Amino acid sequence: MLYDDREERAGVKFKDADLIGIPIRIAVGKKGLAEGKAEFKLRGTKDFELVPFGELPARARALADAIPR
Repeated sequence: MLYDDREERAGVKFKDADLIGIPIRIAVGKKGLAEGKAEFKLRGTKDFELVPFGELPARARALADAIPR
């Protein structure tokens, strides 16, 4: 897991995460925070899903377990 709290624009952080190979990106913005949801995106795809906070751990765990090591 990587928590990126640098003082950079979101796009810079997202690009860096892709460059170092982070397979799953979970991003929380102001709107999502108000709705209780986060953006859930897989590396190499353009689409993302808004996922309720309570579902994030299970969703990420299931996908992480499916990634070959």
